[in-house]
Amino acid sequence: MQIRVINLDRSQDRLAAFMSTNAHLTAVSRFSAIDGRKLDLAKLVRAGVIGDGLLHKDYYTIGAIGAAMSHLSLWEEAADAGTMLTIAEDDAIFHSRFEAHAAEVIGQLPPDWDLILWGWNFDLFLCFEMLPGISLSLSQFEQDRLRVHAARFRDLSVVPRPFRLLWSFGIPCYTVTSKGARALKALSLPLKPSIASFPPATRTPLRAQHFRNVGIDSAMNNAYAKINAHVCFPPLVITKNERATSTIQEGP
Repeated sequence: MQIRVINLDRSQDRLAAFMSTNAHLTAVSRFSAIDGRKLDLAKLVRAGVIGDGLLHKDYYTIGAIGAAMSHLSLWEEAADAGTMLTIAEDDAIFHSRFEAHAAEVIGQLPPDWDLILWGWNFDLFLCFEMLPGISLSLSQFEQDRLRVHAARFRDLSVVPRPFRLLWSFGIPCYTVTSKGARALKALSLPLKPSIASFPPATRTPLRAQHFRNVGIDSAMNNAYAKINAHVCFPPLVITKNERATSTIQEGP
């Protein structure tokens, strides 16, 4: 499984940490991340890639726009290559048996699958079909404990399974097929300053059903229910999701 890790040219320390933490992976190549500070936003608006006003304190930071363009470029790479591609962010922590487990999970997917999410952010919630056609699962997690015990995750004994994905936050790692990449692009663009509704979330401690589009992972939520998207549970990839060191949270 070829893994493409998104990493800014000016963030070699993050790449070094990723490679050290995930030295057990056998097929990793670096994708030179698109630096939002170097983008011509007006040109992207004219091209219909983003909507006017996306760069705003209530929506995307300049770092989030750059990250979105990086994922979009990799979707195009997968679509053009006609094969699946595994995309990771440079703060991802992979399970020690990721490659073996991931192959087993992919083998359980339907032939026409589009995407499988290997991990997510632990600060909000995840929604997937626990019992297809019968019951959803709205799952909450403990991000603080995850951060403290992240090193133990790699050697946990896990039995991962795929479930239909409906909503999530964060994309530390996912695999997308060429068909799925084309669908994601069609359903996610243009990236607009918008608010999406997800009524099941009123049953979480958030008690809210409206969520602002603040990053490409938010925009992808508009696509999951419309494509053959899945999530691996329990996760095979985690992230500490440390905002203080995040390049996505960088402002202008």
